[in-house]
Amino acid sequence: MNDRLNIDTEACKKIIIEFIRNYAIEHRRSGAVVGFSGGIDSALVLKFCVEALGSKNVLAVILPERDSSPANIKDAIRFAKVLGVKYIIKKLTPILSLAGIYRLYPPSFIFSRKFIERYTLKKRESISKRTGKDLFIANIEGGEDKELCKGIAYYRIKHRIRATILFYYSELNNYLLAGCANKSEWLTGFFVKYGDSIADIMPIIDLYKTQVFKMAGYLGVPDYILNKAPSPDLIPGLDDEDALGITYKNLDLVLESLEQGYSKEKIIEISGTCDNDIERVLEMINKSEVLRTNPIFLKMNLKRII
Repeated sequence: MNDRLNIDTEACKKIIIEFIRNYAIEHRRSGAVVGFSGGIDSALVLKFCVEALGSKNVLAVILPERDSSPANIKDAIRFAKVLGVKYIIKKLTPILSLAGIYRLYPPSFIFSRKFIERYTLKKRESISKRTGKDLFIANIEGGEDKELCKGIAYYRIKHRIRATILFYYSELNNYLLAGCANKSEWLTGFFVKYGDSIADIMPIIDLYKTQVFKMAGYLGVPDYILNKAPSPDLIPGLDDEDALGITYKNLDLVLESLEQGYSKEKIIEISGTCDNDIERVLEMINKSEVLRTNPIFLKMNLKRII
């Protein structure tokens, strides 16, 4: 890890554990629910919740659907057992099928996962070429392109259904819902508004992704989770860095340098990126601002209208 992103892991651990514990006490919550995908972010949050509240008071909710990686499901179950937490598996495929989303994408029971991964790549390329936009930016902005709209609807509903199920289990058990967003995702808009962006608390929201990796290693998250390429696991063949168009190492250095208010020249020197990379990161930050805001309220002066 670059020294600029280095953190005091023990101090960070204590702060986050205290944050979770204090929220539970203040709001009279009996434990915590974590939506556990088998990925590094949710594994780290799950570990923090166990440290803060005890394994008997933490529920890992695993929510696979048709496109989920079988390996991720196995990893989630395996780590939940290691931590000694309660876990439940609820398959979302029936709910999503009722919504009709799988009619928008090739069925996995006919085509192999490799075929669907290639299909995803070609579909992304064709949409980007047709719209004349970087696909990540196009996903944030939306647009009239029908295939783009289908893709957005296809993956966003998955996170929103998951959020509904997670809140159900948190309220059923009087548990808090711990979200798993990190700073890199939050600043660039790499999340679904009203999906994985909502929770009672966000314990790792101030950690860049590279810092998440360091904390996870420090807390003993196993290699079978640490060594996986981060992926939203929503569409086969798409991992985080493919979608972002930049490595987390470079992205985090750019984000941290921007946070410090450095000049573009200084950022290039620090991050080893180029001018185009920095402009793209700035565009992601600026255009995703709408995702980080609450609904826009209309306020009327009714007395003046009357």
